[in-house]
Amino acid sequence: MKVIKQVLPLLLLVSCLVIAGCGGNKSVAGMSTASLGQELTDLEKAYKVGALTEDEYDDAKDMLIDRYE
Repeated sequence: MKVIKQVLPLLLLVSCLVIAGCGGNKSVAGMSTASLGQELTDLEKAYKVGALTEDEYDDAKDMLIDRYE
């Protein structure tokens, strides 16, 4: 149960990132207050606990980096 409580927020974050990436070129300013570094750290934690496969992690990381460029 403890693992689920730790993984669930990370899973929700990644789900939001994936859904946001499916929206095409539309951008919503101010949607997230987290820095790129914090988002990458959260993503890495999700990968390390097994919530993401390596491919999912790489795709989400690339999406985050592209969003901040």
